[in-house]
Amino acid sequence: MSFNLKLLVNMRVKLLLVILMGSSLSAFCQPPVTTPVQEEVKGILTEPSLQAPQKNLKEIFGDNNKSIIAGEDKNKQTTTPVVIRDTLIEDNVKSNSYKSDDTYGTNIFKNAAMMNIAELSTPPLDYPIGVGDHIIVALWGGGEYQEDYVVAKDGSIFPASLGKITVQGLTFESARSLIYSRFKSVVPATTNVQITLGQPRTINVNVGGEVNNPGPVTVSAFSNAFNVIGLAGGVTQYGNLREIQVKRNGKVIETLDVYKYLTSGDIGGRIYLQNNDFVLVRFVDKKVLATGQFKRPMYYQLKKDEGIKALISFAGGFTPDAYSSDVKVVRTDDEKQVIYDVNATAILKQNKADYLLKDGDVVKVNLINPGIINKVEVTGEVSYPGLYEIKKNDRLFDVINRAGGITRNTYLPRAYIFRKGADSTNLKADKIEISLRDIENGSGVDNVLLEPNDMIQLFSNAEFGEQQFVEISGEVRKPGKLKRYGGMTLQDLIYLSGGLKSSAEFGRLEISSIVDMDSAQKGLKPTQTVIKSYSVLQNLELDSVASKVLLKPYDQVFVRKNPTFQLQQNVTIEGLVKYPGNYPRLSKDEKLSSYIQRAGGVLDNADLTGAVLIRNKKDPYRVNQAAPSVDAAGNPVSNSADKPVSIDLEKALQEKNTKYDIVLQERDIIYIPEVNPFVTIQGRVQSPVKITFDKEYNRLMYYIDKAGGFGVKPWRKRIYVTYANGKSRRTRNFFFMHFYPKVKEGSTITVPEKQEGKDFGNVIVQSITASIPIIIGAIIIRNL
Repeated sequence: MSFNLKLLVNMRVKLLLVILMGSSLSAFCQPPVTTPVQEEVKGILTEPSLQAPQKNLKEIFGDNNKSIIAGEDKNKQTTTPVVIRDTLIEDNVKSNSYKSDDTYGTNIFKNAAMMNIAELSTPPLDYPIGVGDHIIVALWGGGEYQEDYVVAKDGSIFPASLGKITVQGLTFESARSLIYSRFKSVVPATTNVQITLGQPRTINVNVGGEVNNPGPVTVSAFSNAFNVIGLAGGVTQYGNLREIQVKRNGKVIETLDVYKYLTSGDIGGRIYLQNNDFVLVRFVDKKVLATGQFKRPMYYQLKKDEGIKALISFAGGFTPDAYSSDVKVVRTDDEKQVIYDVNATAILKQNKADYLLKDGDVVKVNLINPGIINKVEVTGEVSYPGLYEIKKNDRLFDVINRAGGITRNTYLPRAYIFRKGADSTNLKADKIEISLRDIENGSGVDNVLLEPNDMIQLFSNAEFGEQQFVEISGEVRKPGKLKRYGGMTLQDLIYLSGGLKSSAEFGRLEISSIVDMDSAQKGLKPTQTVIKSYSVLQNLELDSVASKVLLKPYDQVFVRKNPTFQLQQNVTIEGLVKYPGNYPRLSKDEKLSSYIQRAGGVLDNADLTGAVLIRNKKDPYRVNQAAPSVDAAGNPVSNSADKPVSIDLEKALQEKNTKYDIVLQERDIIYIPEVNPFVTIQGRVQSPVKITFDKEYNRLMYYIDKAGGFGVKPWRKRIYVTYANGKSRRTRNFFFMHFYPKVKEGSTITVPEKQEGKDFGNVIVQSITASIPIIIGAIIIRNL
């Protein structure tokens, strides 16, 4: 039985060697000297079975430590990492000056769970191997095999057939080199060997002092003191970030400075934590507030010997607009607040002695006052007015040339320099008068030396003169004012105005001019106005003399109208006529009846009493006039601002050439409405109503009765009737009798409200009533 097993093993080893090594075995000139272990490995690798290599390699290099370690390795347990989330609620109450959220450096402990460092893909090379670490060895090329070795309590791994390999205390780099050499010595040369670190061991680290959750913390051996503090909830508001101690066996083995790590990336001596190490966070030495023009204003922790220099460095320095030569330090001394002025500029740039700060100090840096101190302002007629830098020994012409120089419109005889005039706080600026005539030469007495905040004022020629115009009116197509150009003639003005109209008087054109205008500007003598007339030819062209007349400033040209020329003048007849529309005036004396006759007469249902005249005189040159619109009551509404005029068309047609037959003017509108068969009763009646007109009844009281009679407080003597043409008639009164006007079609009866107080008629009635008893008494006495 043993012989058959040995024969089978030899056959399997030979086959495996043939498969994995191929023709490379035949290349050996001389077989190498091998150890018994190597012989066994070689025999197994030649095994003919395809499934045997993995199985037999596992038997050869299997982890013997697993067979002697009692219980399951807790490092192999796969658990979902617990994410510790920041549950702090941001508190923006400014009075809580020592809130740790506002202290520089505390936020590095707030990253959720500080990242699970056990999941690092590549461990640090200086990581010390310890009990419980997992070391993974992978073989490929000569055979495929991978095994996870756990470092046992004796500090070694135990691959089968290789014996124990002691790795505890070695760095990962050294351990990897040792394991590699041991495996490489027993596998074929073409086999690749890779050693990596798997699940690292876990350790218990105690965290104490000013942390939110002091006590033991289970972490990966990869972790450092910062990770441990983060898992302990971070530091409290009084925790010292500048001196975090790591203790081992009662001795301080490392002191960490969070600010050193944040500013330089130096985390310390790179000491890895071990089981039962102690991380201690002490009370802060001093904590100061940096506010104002710091790049990172917030609270900072300082060591006992640190002052303004360290604070400025940690806060990123000052902003560009900080007033650093007068830094304010507010301090509480003997239960009183005091303030100190510190010249930080001298400390930083002149190497003056540092200013030490105390716990609770508030360091404030103010803004510098706005205002440019090396500027000159150039205003007025230069190419580019604005602010310019003043350099040493700068003169007036230097700055003007820097501003683009003068323009062709610059007024050269005079300019001004207002000394310190560009400073808004300077209430009294001195004035210097200069001339710019020598600016081309770049020298002269006017090229004065400038000072900071000077303001240079240049003028334009246009500022000392006004725009010159000429004006034309009358029979031209575009009357109005035109800008006068040099050498402008009368004919130029006619062309620029669109030419003369056909209605222009060819015999007359007048020009009103101001003489001695230039002399008047210099105050020599008053101006005079003269008028000259020029001829216009029958073809509406200027004659040779008139066309060459030069116009002076402010000339007024009048083109008179030809009195014999007249355009058509239209009158509009609208409403109920046979042929409504526009009718030209046949003569200036044509009357109303003539236009109605030319319009074909009125229709049967036309209301002659409601005809109105609309006259518009606002636009004497208006040719077209729109017909009036009609409101809901059928009354005409003018499109212009003019109101309708009442006329008596019925009498005008019956009594021609009388006062009723009026003469119509251009743009008049005659509107003849349709008969309105209704009568409207409104005002102080029982029921205001609109009823049909009854031709048999034209009495007012008939229609008052139809409205239910009078209402409350009717003023009977003031009742009036408005007819369709807009005319109104009032009630006539004689003592106690009222004579009401007649009612016609389309009339409106209005009963006004009686006003408070007594009228004259009531006074008479009351007087007579009061006198009757007196008269009766006198008669009785006489008869006695």
